[in-house]
Amino acid sequence: MLPIVPRQARRLTTETVSVLEQTLIRRFPLCAAVAALLLYAVPSAVSEESAAASAGYETSVLVNAVDFLPKSAFTGKYLFVEKTAENNGLQNTYRIRAGAREYEVIGSVAAVQFLQELEAIDELRRISTAKAFARGLKQSAKGTYRTGKEIVRDPVSAAKRVPQGASRFFGKVKGFFSDDDDDVTQKPSAGETVKGLLGVDAEKRKLAAHLGVDVYSRNQTLQEELNRVASATAGGGLAFDIGTLPIGGAVGIGLTVIGIQQTVDSLINNSSPDSVRKWNEQTLAKLGASPDLTVQFLNHPWYTLRQTTIITASLAKTGINPDLFLKSANEALTDQDGRYFEQVAQLLAAYSQKVAPLQSLRLQDGLVCAMDNHEVLVVPVSLDYAIWTATVALRVDGLAHVPVDDPTIKSVEIYTDGQASERVKTELSKRSIGYQSVPLVRGN
Repeated sequence: MLPIVPRQARRLTTETVSVLEQTLIRRFPLCAAVAALLLYAVPSAVSEESAAASAGYETSVLVNAVDFLPKSAFTGKYLFVEKTAENNGLQNTYRIRAGAREYEVIGSVAAVQFLQELEAIDELRRISTAKAFARGLKQSAKGTYRTGKEIVRDPVSAAKRVPQGASRFFGKVKGFFSDDDDDVTQKPSAGETVKGLLGVDAEKRKLAAHLGVDVYSRNQTLQEELNRVASATAGGGLAFDIGTLPIGGAVGIGLTVIGIQQTVDSLINNSSPDSVRKWNEQTLAKLGASPDLTVQFLNHPWYTLRQTTIITASLAKTGINPDLFLKSANEALTDQDGRYFEQVAQLLAAYSQKVAPLQSLRLQDGLVCAMDNHEVLVVPVSLDYAIWTATVALRVDGLAHVPVDDPTIKSVEIYTDGQASERVKTELSKRSIGYQSVPLVRGN
């Protein structure tokens, strides 16, 4: 059983749990609905406290962060992760200190990636480029460099250019990064042209790959530091061995598990953004994806180019039509939603590779599920630590009735990247619901 922090741990009341759940739903509506193995709110009662007690539900607590994050997360020189994390019943909130700043990050995957970005920012800031950049500009004028569509585009700025409001819903949105001549996004700004001339795109990808961060991350500070160092290096004004920088952890947590690490790394590190997008588009088309859903997905502001590539490569492993997945993924309203679907895609791929081939996708009460070749309904869920709450009970009871209502389904299997309390496992067993956990977050 997962160890819980002893006496000094502050137990949350049922009332506090309810507040936390409602806050999560307000701030992250889709993520809260899907990641939670639940879609419904806690049923009202005369006394929530007594109702929870009489029903024997578990209450949220502080848990040991070391049980969920790699050991390396607690060995940083200037980064400090509190040894305990607050669990809301499904997800953990980690407190991270970097110098004088404090951050709260929800979710283990998000915490690992954020820590890696903070480490990368710190290393990049140690590199002085003021004089080097000026020399690089001067030297670059003497050479001939490729220009045009090979330039790298700032992913943060690109996301902000996604059509919104009437432009998105009333107008017909075509491929946002298509190769059409009249696509205004193909017309680089003066600043982008300079970046293309200096070969900043290639240097930036090298830096990000070495540091173990997403070159298309929405972390604006990380983007600024990557651009600064890559600009100085690409122009020839800064000469330093990239090997002197510490090697970062892989940003594609779980990719090795499903066998797409090499594919994703090769595409992101060695190809232009346009080439990567084209690969994603063609791969989804081969799976039979709707062109409209594909366009919406590849242009979605809550997925970085690396995330769409991970999702696409994962879906390709399943070999099934991805329309239902894309339709749900396109409803992402926050970065957490996007990260959730990224993990779900990897879970689907892992199941198809390790357990049984999948036949098709299916929506079950709003959850993206899949049918395998043995007529098992697979429920992929990305979470940290699930405990037996009223909301989880409602979802589990609903899943237990699926084989009764649909005779084509022999059984239900929950497939997750997280952990579950012994109580949850017991309740699942009582309802003849299978449970498997594949770790996509573990590391050194």
